[in-house]
Amino acid sequence: MQTTSSSASIREHVLDLVWSLWAELGVSSWTRRHGQWAVDPEPLILFTAHVSETDRRLRDEATDWCIRYGGYVSATRLRNLLKDEPADAKGAFETFAAVVNAHSGQSWPSNAEARKYQPSRRSSLSSFEAPALIALRLRALFGVAARADIVRVLIAEPARAFTARDLVPDVNYTKRNIDNALDSLTMAGLLEVKSVRNQHQHWLADAARLLGFVGERPQLFPRWTPIFRCLTAILDIGVRIQEVDPAVQMVEASRLFRQLAPFIEASGLVVPVVQISGAEAWSSLMLWAEDVTARLASGDASVFR
Repeated sequence: MQTTSSSASIREHVLDLVWSLWAELGVSSWTRRHGQWAVDPEPLILFTAHVSETDRRLRDEATDWCIRYGGYVSATRLRNLLKDEPADAKGAFETFAAVVNAHSGQSWPSNAEARKYQPSRRSSLSSFEAPALIALRLRALFGVAARADIVRVLIAEPARAFTARDLVPDVNYTKRNIDNALDSLTMAGLLEVKSVRNQHQHWLADAARLLGFVGERPQLFPRWTPIFRCLTAILDIGVRIQEVDPAVQMVEASRLFRQLAPFIEASGLVVPVVQISGAEAWSSLMLWAEDVTARLASGDASVFR
């Protein structure tokens, strides 16, 4: 059945993507395809906890990395991102985090019991100099706090001015935390600020100097939070709808695409070339999802508009 085969292909592509991103972070893996894509640790950890329930080796190797390098992961940011996750994803993360907490000094949000686990100790990073590790490199420079993630967003678009509110979706700290961090960065001379229509806009005071200081940037800074939320919705409905009536599939496809639309817009992913409606809605949606996940997994930048 096409629905079954499409769902299996999509899940395989998604797992390939996640494995490759972890490989860039130093996890033991066979494939690395995202050396020029900035990896964002917290959204990746949350998504991995959810999707790795069908891939124990991925779960265990990602856990091993978090035990070893969890000091560069923001527990505050994890907590903020977790607020918008569905219940099953929250439960999967708490189970994942309980193991990390039990084997490290971390205090990630979790009320779950830690399962039995033996760290593999195969995760290894000699430095954070690789382009994909820009987020970790900035945390090594600026600390594991809002400042580092603000700088990450600013150097992704060094010519753009941002307000604190603009930064919230990508920085994933509260606006108050971001305001305080912006004040510190401005006092340090890193940013300039002016008031425009009762809003404070911030931009890099000397972009070339900062970019030279922070080192090599990746070619792409994907917005992983809306990407992973888009993939989560696709995976979840693919499991639920495999053996239902075509009429139900048509309705579900239209409903799902409406749900996905803001995530597609926020992430910059390509949109379907045909309208997701009518009798072909489900097959059209699955063809689009297969194409998008395949391009994401292979590191094909054309997946973004």
